[in-house]
Amino acid sequence: MKTRRVRMLKYLWLLVIITPVSLACAQGNVLRLLVWEGYAPNGYIQTFEREMEAKYGIKLKMEISYALGSGDFFNLVRDKKIDVITLSHSSIKDNLYGYISRGLILPPDLKNIPNHANVIPDLKEADYHTSNGKIYGIPLASGQYGLAYNTKVFKQAPQSWNIFWNPEYINKYAIGADEYFYNINITAMVMGYSRNTISSFDALNNKKFQNKLRQLAVNAGSFWVGVDRPEDLHDMSFAMVWGCSLASLRRVGEEWKMADPVEGTIWWIDEYAITWALAEKPLMKKIAEEWINKSLSPDFQINHIIRETGNYPVVTNLTNKLTAEEKERVQIDTASELFRNPRILEDSYSQRDSNGLKLMWDNAMEGKTSEIIYPDTH
Repeated sequence: MKTRRVRMLKYLWLLVIITPVSLACAQGNVLRLLVWEGYAPNGYIQTFEREMEAKYGIKLKMEISYALGSGDFFNLVRDKKIDVITLSHSSIKDNLYGYISRGLILPPDLKNIPNHANVIPDLKEADYHTSNGKIYGIPLASGQYGLAYNTKVFKQAPQSWNIFWNPEYINKYAIGADEYFYNINITAMVMGYSRNTISSFDALNNKKFQNKLRQLAVNAGSFWVGVDRPEDLHDMSFAMVWGCSLASLRRVGEEWKMADPVEGTIWWIDEYAITWALAEKPLMKKIAEEWINKSLSPDFQINHIIRETGNYPVVTNLTNKLTAEEKERVQIDTASELFRNPRILEDSYSQRDSNGLKLMWDNAMEGKTSEIIYPDTH
C-alpha cells in the first residue's frame, strides 16, 4: 500500500537556533522569542525593530525560535535562555511546569499593552492565566483542532468526527502525529465519553478505547507535525488540523473548509508570556510588552492571524474591517458566548493523565512513526 510522505524534523533544532549566543545578545539589545510557528512574521518583526530603534534609540534584534510542542519551553525558560514565549492556555498554570508558582513568568504591565482593552471579555481575566489578582498571559490567537474537509470530495460538510473511522476513507485523511491529547479527546467524544472524562487516563485505559484509537492512527494517510502545511493535506479527503494550511491550499486552487461536528470541537487559546529573564531588564520588558501590543492590533489580528495563519482573533474591534465571509467564520460579535459553548477548551492535565495518555498514543502509533518526517523549523 502506498504511504504518503510527510516532512521530518531533526530535533537538534533548538541547539542550532539558541546557541551559540550571538554578539548582539551579549550587547543586551536582543529580544528572544520562542513561539509557535507563524506568530512572528518577518515583515512585522522588521517593522517593529525599526519602530523601537526610533522610539528608544537602541538597535534592537528580535531573535525568533519555533516550538513544536508544549514541552519545548520549560527548560529554556528555567535557564533564562528565552524572554518571551507563547503558551497554550492550558499550560500557563499546569502543575507539571509551575510557570507562575515558581516565578518563571512575570505579570505584564498592561499600561504598555493598551490593545488589551479590546480583548474578548471572557478571555481578559480568565482563571487559566490569573493568580492572586495578577494576569500572567495575554491572548494572541485562538483556534480549534478542527475537522477540515476538501470541498472537491464533500459538497456538504461532514457532520461527525466518526467519519475518521469510515472504512471508505482509509489512507485518505491526515492527523497531527504528536497531538495525542486532541486525538484522544476526539476519539473519546466519538465513543460517547462525557466531557469531564475525555482527558482521563483511568477512564480511557481499556481495550475497547485503545482499539478505537489504534484504528485512527493506522488508517491515516498523512501525518503533520507542529502545524499543518499544504503538502500534508494535498489530495486528502479530510483532516484533523489547526487550519494553518487552508489559506495556502486555497491559493493553489484546493478549497478546504472547517466543519462543525455534532460532538463539539476542542479549542485552544495561545497566549504570550514574559519570562523572568527580563525581571531586571525594565527596558527590554517594556519592549516585549510593546511587541505584544502590536500583536493585538487590528492590522496584525486581521491580516496575519485571520488571513495568513487561518486562526481566530482575540480582539473585538475588527467588525468593520472584515469581509462578510470573515465575519461569518470568526463570529467575533458572539465570541464570548462561543467560548462557553460549544467550544470545548483544552484541559490542563495531571502528570498521571499526561504520561498515561502519551503512552496510549505511542502504542496506537506503533509501526507508523517511521512514516513521520519532521519539518525543519529554522
